[in-house]
Amino acid sequence: MYELDLVTIIFSIVLTWGIGLIPPLVIRYAVLKRPMEKWPAIGICIFFWFFNFFLFSALGSQSKTHAALAFVAFVSYWLLRKKTTAKEKAKRRKRRAPELQR
Repeated sequence: MYELDLVTIIFSIVLTWGIGLIPPLVIRYAVLKRPMEKWPAIGICIFFWFFNFFLFSALGSQSKTHAALAFVAFVSYWLLRKKTTAKEKAKRRKRRAPELQR
């Protein structure tokens, strides 16, 4: 039987959530810098769910349901669709203001 210790559990959580959330975070905040539309966000989440499923299966995942990957997909969708707050918009305008004055 496979024995789990605290270090293995923490490593598994960091690995699953790190690999699962880095691509949506990069897409949302580094590439697009704005929220996505509903259906493209769903498509990206489905693509990354399948990618993560095959990746973790290839790594020898012991999970039968891969429920954590479903949670990662829902959080990814929320990140991709998250609206920009007024505070973030104001901060972005302040950074652009010197560029516009040239």
